[in-house]
This record gives sequence, C-alpha cells and structure tokens, in this order.
Amino acid sequence: MQNNLNIRGEPIQSVYSEFKQGKYIVNRRYQRKLVWTLPEKQKFIDSLLNQYPVPLFLGVILDHASKGRCFEILDGMQRLDAITSYIDGDFHVGGKYFDLSVVAETNRLLESGKLTQKEPKLDFESCKVLLNYPLPISTSNYTSNDSVDETFRRINTGGVRLSRQEVRQAGVISDFSQLVRKCAIYIRGDMSHTDIVELDKMRAISLTKEDLGYGINIKDTFWNKNHILTVENILASRDEELVSHVILHILLGSDSQTSSKFLDEAYSEGADASRKVNDAILKYGFDALYKQFCFTFDELTKVINEFPAEYHTHLYKGKPSKVQGSYQVLFISFHNLLLKENKKIQNYRALAEQLRHVATDCMGALNGDYKWLTRDRTKMVKAVCGVVNSQFIAREGLDVSSQSWVENLENILNQSKTESVCYDFKIGLHPLFGDCSFNDKLTSKIVKTLTAMANSHAGENYVILGVADSKEDAFKHEKKYEIAPRSYGDFYITGIGSEAQQHHKDIDAYQQKLQQVLENQPIDEKTKRLIQRNVVFFKYYEKDVVMLKIIRGDSPIKYDGKIYVRKLANTDPNPIDNDKEFEFFKEFMEQSKRYPYN
Repeated sequence: MQNNLNIRGEPIQSVYSEFKQGKYIVNRRYQRKLVWTLPEKQKFIDSLLNQYPVPLFLGVILDHASKGRCFEILDGMQRLDAITSYIDGDFHVGGKYFDLSVVAETNRLLESGKLTQKEPKLDFESCKVLLNYPLPISTSNYTSNDSVDETFRRINTGGVRLSRQEVRQAGVISDFSQLVRKCAIYIRGDMSHTDIVELDKMRAISLTKEDLGYGINIKDTFWNKNHILTVENILASRDEELVSHVILHILLGSDSQTSSKFLDEAYSEGADASRKVNDAILKYGFDALYKQFCFTFDELTKVINEFPAEYHTHLYKGKPSKVQGSYQVLFISFHNLLLKENKKIQNYRALAEQLRHVATDCMGALNGDYKWLTRDRTKMVKAVCGVVNSQFIAREGLDVSSQSWVENLENILNQSKTESVCYDFKIGLHPLFGDCSFNDKLTSKIVKTLTAMANSHAGENYVILGVADSKEDAFKHEKKYEIAPRSYGDFYITGIGSEAQQHHKDIDAYQQKLQQVLENQPIDEKTKRLIQRNVVFFKYYEKDVVMLKIIRGDSPIKYDGKIYVRKLANTDPNPIDNDKEFEFFKEFMEQSKRYPYN
C-alpha cells in the first residue's frame, strides 16, 4: 500500500523548474516511450492557454540520493513532455513560440546560446497565463516497487489507454516480461542505462515520427525499414508481441502456442504458462538468454542486409502474407541452427540467396485468413532449417552468445546519453601529437576512472577505447592516421587499429601491452583480475574497438589506497577523506540496496 496521498494544484512554472532539475523521472519498466504527435502536443497546450480543465497527473514521490524528492510519473508523461518541450521552444502553437526570456531557466539557456528563440513569439501575458496554470497533481509516497507497479496496473488495465501488449506488460515485473522488454529494446535501439530516466532524457531515446526533431525515427528502426511492422504497429508495441512469441517458442518449444490467449497467460502471474516460462528463464539464465537472442538477431540481420531486394519481396513470390509470422519462423530457425546445433554461417550472401522465396515455398500456413497453430510453426521451422542447413557449418569452442558486440557498442553509446557517470570514451592510448609513446598515465587514469565508476554507480560501467565524442577529436585522429572515422549519432568510431599497427605492430601486441599495464596498477588483486577478464577487443565494421567493463562489488574499491568517486562525466580529483570512509561505506551499501533508485 502507498500512504500520504496528496492532491494539489501545482503551477506550471514550478513544475518546469523541478523538471529542469531532473526531478521528474520515468520508469521504463512500464513507461515505454513518448508517442504523442506534434498536433496532439499543440492541441494540449492550446487547452492550457485557453484555461480548459485537464486530467489529473499521477505520480509517486521518492527520495533520490543526490536530487532529493523526485516525482516518478505514473500517468501524464505525454502531457508533461508537451508542456516542457513547448516552454523549451521546440514547437509552436497557433504559429507562436514560447518567449524564452519569460522563464529564468530558459532565459539563461537563451543567453548562453544553448536555446534559440524562434519567431514569432507568444505575447508576455499569454506566457504568464500558461506558467500560472495549476496542474492537478496527485502524489503518494514511494513504499516499494510492488506498490508502484500495482498503481500503474490499476490505472491502465482497463485496456483503453494502452494497446493489448502494453496492458500485458503493465505492472508485470517477471523475468519473462523483462526479457521481452530488454530484447525488444535491443532491436529498436531506444536504450537507456537503467530503467529510471529523467523526463527530458526520454526525448533522446524515444521513438518518434518525422515531425518531431528528437529521438529515434521509427522509420529508421529495423522493423519499419524492412516493412515487417508498420509505424502504428511499433507504437502499439506489436514488436514486443512478436518478440514474446519468439522467446516463448525458444523456451517452451511445442508447449508454446501461437494464440493471443496463451500470450496473455504467459504474462499472468500464477498462470501455468507464466510458471513454465519463468522457470525456464531461471534454468538457463536471464543474461545468457538475452545474449543468445541478440546474437541470433545480429546474424539474421547480416543475412537480411544481403538481400538484393526488400525483405518481403525477397521472401515471397507474390503478394506477401503475415510478414511478421515469416520473421518469427526465420528467427527460430536461425536460433536452432546457431545455438542448439552450435553451427555458424559460412557465407552470408549465399545464405541470403538460399532464402529467396522461402516464405512462399516453406510457409504455406501463413497464407490467407488461416490462424496458424503451434504445429504449423514447428513444421515451417523444420522446413526452413532443411532449406538453409547447407549454409551452416560446425562451430568449435566459442561462446557465440558473447559475439553481439556491434549492437552492444551502439546500445552503450545510446545509453551514455542518459547516464554519463558510468561511461567514458577515449580515442586511444597514444597521444596524437608530440611524444606519441604509450601513455601509461592515461591507462592509470582509466583504471582509476573504472574504480570511481564502481564506487558511484550500482551496475555495469564502461570505458571504451576507439571512440571520439567530439567532431574535433575525430578530425585530429583522421589527420594523424589518414583514416576517416565511422559516425554513429554524435559519436565517431575511430578505432585503435591504426595506433596498434604503428606503435605495436598488431592488435595482439597492443592487447598484451594493455594487460601488462593493468597488471601493474595499484589496486587489489580481485579488482585487477575483474578488469582484466572484462577487456574485450572487437570490430565495429572495420574499426577495432576495446571495451573495459567493471561491475560494482560488495564494497568500495580503492585506487592507490584511496576511494575515488565519479561526478557526472568526470572523476573527482579529491578522494574520500580517511575519516569519512566509514560514512561513505554506509552510503555505498544503501545505494546498492536502492538500485535502480540511486
């Protein structure tokens, strides 16, 4: 149960001020994405300007370690985003843009050049009318995840506000629901480091249509680019529905069913299907299943990218039918061959050619209005495996579930937009100009940074070598090695291959040098081995990238006998005072318990 229920009117100006302080947060376990179109935003702001009543905003008050009291949004995320983005000057209403000089926060951003005033401006009095509008807000105190989930479930399970798949997921925190969500996010690319995200950061990772100038354009997602799902399908979370069916078949085989009713049961706590699928996840391991799903997706995508025509044109001879079903069959077939039979693809282009018209030839149960059954799907999977099996060969001794590094890198880059404390990027370990010898000090700084990250953030923390986070640094690298970087969003993947060849002869020698330097760092042996084991070299296209990862343990990590912490994107140069270490340890333990509310 939740207590201290409070209903009040809060002026928009106060709401906006707290929004700018990062006090309005979103829990992505149930708040998936920003979906309002530009006309919907404009209509809502027009209602506020004309003093029409608006629905209640619902949320939970919780205590944040550094920000104090925060508001976790349960209902009203779309409306709050419309308000704050209008005040930020992102769009007009009735041809008029908000006057940025009226609000202290936006005026400072205007003067610093971080915001630009668009014309014509809304008149001063109308701006004040908007800022003084009292939003009806209902809050209660945070007591547990369960109470928050139950509140959200009761708000939304009427099935009116959410799609059927979103209703299934609402308030459900089983291993199955979280595995589906995580796998679906991996494919869409709308990653965040934790489920807890500030409202303004949601814009950077939300799926949007073309009329909004932020986030990830839905048309650029894998699903829509390949015409497997429409924009409307994705907004209604039909992609998660598809992923759910795939995972259920992978885990339960012939015990899974293709019906919506069975999918409902898989999400229903206490139902037989739910017990079976969550037991299977416990048996095989959540992380292992996630990695295997991502690896299968990556391999299948590489083959699809070799198709000489669009996905449906290549798979069907005539008019395509149930394209989503054809992808299910292909995915399960690839998963069987790659993981269950431990094989690998010997030639992606030849395999792509082998799949020409495979939906028409091997997936007859998808034709017409016939509702396919589990036995139909199983037969189609066997048929597809028989057609393409010759393009798969035996694999020896590699953990294939750890090979999805290309998508992993892109997801890490996306995540870093919302959580800078646990990510750092370096071009390499050699200066670009002057004395270009191996920079031992930088390597020591990286290790210190990793320990500070672990001391400051519960979860996984990364330092990536071979990535520039500014165009200027990328240009310097290009000028030095005469090799252009690959861009991804605001990042530039330069790779460390050039400096490895120039200073170490090859990647193997570079890796040995890095391990030697790590061996000499002033940290305890357990941490040293942890860092060394989690150094991964992989290729992003033709670029060699290095990933160093550390996961928070049971106690703070000392570097050279001192405890350092991370503040935003930088390591605090001043360690924790000796006489405050015990107090820090207590805070460290409390933060770990609160995670992800940290």
